[in-house]
Amino acid sequence: MVLMGIVSTILVSRIGKDATAAVGITDSVTYIILSLLTAIALGGSVLIAQAFGRRDRQKALFGASQVMNLGVLISVVCCVAMFLFAEPILAVVAYGAEPEVIALADQYLKMIALSYPALAITLSGSGILRAVGNSRSPATTNILMNILNIVISYPLIYGIEALHWNGLGMLGAGIGISAARWIGAGMILFVLTHNSSLRVPANEFLKPFSRSILKEILVIGVPASVESLMFNIGKLITQIMVAGMGTIVMAGNVVTFSVLLFVNIPGNALAMAATVLIGKRLGQNQTRTARLEMQLILWLATAALIALGIVTVPFAHQIGAIYTDDPAVIDVVVNLIYLNALMMPIWAASFVLPAAFKGAKDVKYSMWTAILSMWGCRIVLGYLLGIYAQLGIYGIWLGMFADWWLRGALYLYRMLSRRWLNVYLTSRDN
Repeated sequence: MVLMGIVSTILVSRIGKDATAAVGITDSVTYIILSLLTAIALGGSVLIAQAFGRRDRQKALFGASQVMNLGVLISVVCCVAMFLFAEPILAVVAYGAEPEVIALADQYLKMIALSYPALAITLSGSGILRAVGNSRSPATTNILMNILNIVISYPLIYGIEALHWNGLGMLGAGIGISAARWIGAGMILFVLTHNSSLRVPANEFLKPFSRSILKEILVIGVPASVESLMFNIGKLITQIMVAGMGTIVMAGNVVTFSVLLFVNIPGNALAMAATVLIGKRLGQNQTRTARLEMQLILWLATAALIALGIVTVPFAHQIGAIYTDDPAVIDVVVNLIYLNALMMPIWAASFVLPAAFKGAKDVKYSMWTAILSMWGCRIVLGYLLGIYAQLGIYGIWLGMFADWWLRGALYLYRMLSRRWLNVYLTSRDN
């Protein structure tokens, strides 16, 4: 999902800085939906991983159908809401942006919203498969979806010269990514119904909701949803701050976040693995192994991110040029890439550790830490540095980095104190 967003940003950026800014605005809204669906999928994957670790296949199977149905239901509601309220939502999110940018964002957002149910199927299905030990199929599907996104989107955006067709621009980008997501969703459903470790028959998805299973999913899903929701609302507020700084700064911000998403792919992959792995180990009552694997994943992610951060520095200008040929936008991108490389050592502690804690059902600590850090540092400090002290986009990013360092320190303390493990042991005994 992350790579698809990067690819779409690159594809659209050649239209111009207005289109790049519009993608950034749309993504800031879509990431709220994505985080909500991811949190629900996370709750299901932890339940399934722990049940599978205990060899309770029936509960794992029932949990799979419940999390899939819940995710699809929420996604349909979100899809309808986007069509009904896209204009007022964008009026708030893109406050201060130029009218041309808002018009492009409205067009793109409505097309992307059609893929929300497909996104729910893919996220929930991938979580189910990872929970039962099949990580290859979700990875393969993700790669194929990105290839399809390029193959479908490029001619729709820029046209086909041989046919004297100029393409659909932003609308073509939305059609391409939506089509790729729906094809990917179909692939995930096929794998689920034929998976050897846990086959989920199609009629399993027709079963009514179970209050007890939903409660177990939501015990993790609700705090994770609140955490993600507050986090992404915070990002929306910073987006509003940036929107008032002009289209060049907005475009540079969008491009650099796209680069950051690419750099963070190993960290995000290890975070997803940590949730499932810790949940499975605890389900097998292997607490010592869970502790050691949590630490190993943390250091692996940290090493990988530092290495990638260093690699981006000498190629910062070339990376910016992949997205745009506007020198003013590239200058913003280069400076932000330099800043980001300095902050990579703490990223894994900030985002991989809370994912690991969720595998142990330690979700409330992560939720409150993320909320307080986001609003105290990224919002308040970002405003003071970026707007009040007039440091512009660089002040906004310094506030974000302060958020990383604060939550990273608090999560490291949580890991070393082993209080996350006490939360699991208490929930298990109850």
